[in-house]
Amino acid sequence: QVEKVPMLLDMHTIDSSLFIDDDGSPYIFYVHIKNGFHIKMAELESDLITIKKSTIKTCFTPRQKWESLSKTKVNEGPSVIKHKGIYYILYSGNGYTNHRYGIGYATATNIRGPWKKSDSNPILQLPGELVGAGHGAPFYDKKGRLHYVFHAHYSHDRVHPRCMYISRAAFKRGDKKVEELVISDKYFTPKTK
Repeated sequence: QVEKVPMLLDMHTIDSSLFIDDDGSPYIFYVHIKNGFHIKMAELESDLITIKKSTIKTCFTPRQKWESLSKTKVNEGPSVIKHKGIYYILYSGNGYTNHRYGIGYATATNIRGPWKKSDSNPILQLPGELVGAGHGAPFYDKKGRLHYVFHAHYSHDRVHPRCMYISRAAFKRGDKKVEELVISDKYFTPKTK
């Protein structure tokens, strides 16, 4: 029988996400809850379970106005992708029960940071008729198109049970060195066959 124990015994953490870099190095991104919700990261051993504690680092904390519309300042739900040598953390801001729960991103040229939040944040908030849209993950489909899967409130009056949606995402070239990440406010509901 496999023993089940927390990866970090001395912290209140949620929302862990695995990222394996081009060289095969594994990292975990997660949320540390202490005086707010902060996104942290660490390198993992090759077993993908053991955290190299000396590598634990805070990526960022809630600082943008849109992230602090609830009583508690929140950055949560991190997931990382790499595009043209740039690391992108997609994350959520605000408490998940807030109608204006949303999605932003930060970029870095090194996996350990420093991370810079986008001035375009939030990149998805109140899409269409949805409220409370956030905490998702990017993925590429079979044709290589980038998407973002996320959840939103059941209705304007009820948070639970939250429903799942998918929107197209893309990198947009502009006048900056780092391409902007955008998520469409058009979405669809995934269906099982």
